[in-house]
Amino acid sequence: MTGSADGDAQRMMMVNRLHARHSMLVDEFRHVVADSSVLHLGAEDGRWCYTFASAGALQVVGVEASAELVRRFERYPDVGLRERIELRCASYLEEVEAEVAADRQYDVVALFDVLEEVADPARLIAAVSRLRPRLVIVDGEFVISDEPVIQLVSTPSHPDIRKLPSPAALEAMADAVGLEPQWLDWARIPEDARIGLSDYYRVEGRKRASAILVPGRLSS
Repeated sequence: MTGSADGDAQRMMMVNRLHARHSMLVDEFRHVVADSSVLHLGAEDGRWCYTFASAGALQVVGVEASAELVRRFERYPDVGLRERIELRCASYLEEVEAEVAADRQYDVVALFDVLEEVADPARLIAAVSRLRPRLVIVDGEFVISDEPVIQLVSTPSHPDIRKLPSPAALEAMADAVGLEPQWLDWARIPEDARIGLSDYYRVEGRKRASAILVPGRLSS
């Protein structure tokens, strides 16, 4: 019985986390996503691509660096949305710069767990800005610091060295290319509804956070 109870609790955490993140990162911006073109960096196995398509996006291009995750996309059933989704296995920075070179434009660009995976996150943000998006959605881990720093981090769950920016570092990178950052307020979720979301509420070391970047003074 204990194992069953633990399994039920784990499933509840996963479901609550999924619904909360969908609500905060996609549903909140349905008015922009609907009838739009979306470029999703860090697309994993394509599950978020389906989320954007379900929210009304007409075209969703997902980019994922892991070939194994991209292969898993084929396991998903076609529920009338697959024709709007294309999943590519490619380097994030190289793919964005190739899209810029081809003079492509995307209404929405999503970067989920991507900044820490690229060698030059500032270069990636600059390239994203040249896609002329109306909205950039960023979600990932950040170093808890008031200074604009990028910290090298390695953990047992992520043995490879990652470059985690601080919130101020993202703000500086965005400001340099005329994008204005606005941080999403995870504190508005009641404490009793935060099951499975503890990484968004850490106060030491690093935490997960979300922001949107919108065109500002340089791109107006």
